[in-house]
Amino acid sequence: GIDQQESNKISRPNEYTFLMAINAWANAASMALAEGNVSDGQAAAERLINLLNELREQPLRTSKTTLNCYGAAIRTLASIGDANRAQTVLEEMLQISGNLQLDLIPINALFDAWVRELASSNDEEKVMSRLSGMHDILMKMGSGGVYNVDPDTSSFNHVIRACYAPWTSTKKYDQDEDTRRKALEIAHDSYMRMSQAYDSTHMPDAHTYAHMFKAIACLAPNVEPFNQSEKYRYCRTILQACCRDGQLTKSSVWTLRKMFPAEDTFAELLISQMDQHHHHGSHNMNKEKLLSIPEDELHSCLPMEWSRNGRRFRGLNRHRQK
Repeated sequence: GIDQQESNKISRPNEYTFLMAINAWANAASMALAEGNVSDGQAAAERLINLLNELREQPLRTSKTTLNCYGAAIRTLASIGDANRAQTVLEEMLQISGNLQLDLIPINALFDAWVRELASSNDEEKVMSRLSGMHDILMKMGSGGVYNVDPDTSSFNHVIRACYAPWTSTKKYDQDEDTRRKALEIAHDSYMRMSQAYDSTHMPDAHTYAHMFKAIACLAPNVEPFNQSEKYRYCRTILQACCRDGQLTKSSVWTLRKMFPAEDTFAELLISQMDQHHHHGSHNMNKEKLLSIPEDELHSCLPMEWSRNGRRFRGLNRHRQK
């Protein structure tokens, strides 16, 4: 009798057993996707979800380990592009979490999956619904929020990137100016909350500024002559903060140059920045001199302090940007 009871105790899996098995399938899915084997990645994800279903049926109290099982499922579903099921698991995790702190990585993984989904969407209503939903989650994170975890810089960057994702391809919507303006408002609000928080966990970085310039380029209204003056004022404000924070990259310079086809306007934007920062030697730089610099060398000819922190972001400083 006692031996049998002991045997039953030992053989029953606990949350750690489930976590090890779930992580093993999460790793299998990740490796398959890295090798371009999508079907094996999807199969591993299904095995993981089966284990999560078994975990739900166990008489176990919810612990941080249980939440880690849910987090692994969210990350894996997001990685295979199944954002809807990932969202369902997140909502369930939220219901059972109580006062336990959530892990940020699965939420950021879901945000990233939504960005990828938005990039191929051409349904304005769905786009706005998704953007509003992402922004809503972001605003409910942090102390006193529904989501008991602080957002980080990546969380905000994903939301800003999502705002312009549907407009980055060659296809453009017809008569969608109102939608784009609303998307730009969400991007702007996210950026403002970052820049005003003075919180080291989500201060704007080089990616933030690169995303904001792309958001303006894709979303600001294109009705002449309103668009250029609005874009100019908006870019000037963001560029001022970008240079102050030392986060200027080649990618941002490239985006700005493409945004203002009238080269004089682009040159004025940079010259006004030099004047604003009272740079030594900036009086030697005029429009003609600035515009004579080859595009790929321009970034390195600008004041070094503008890019003092942005230089470490290699992906944003490649030789030539698309």
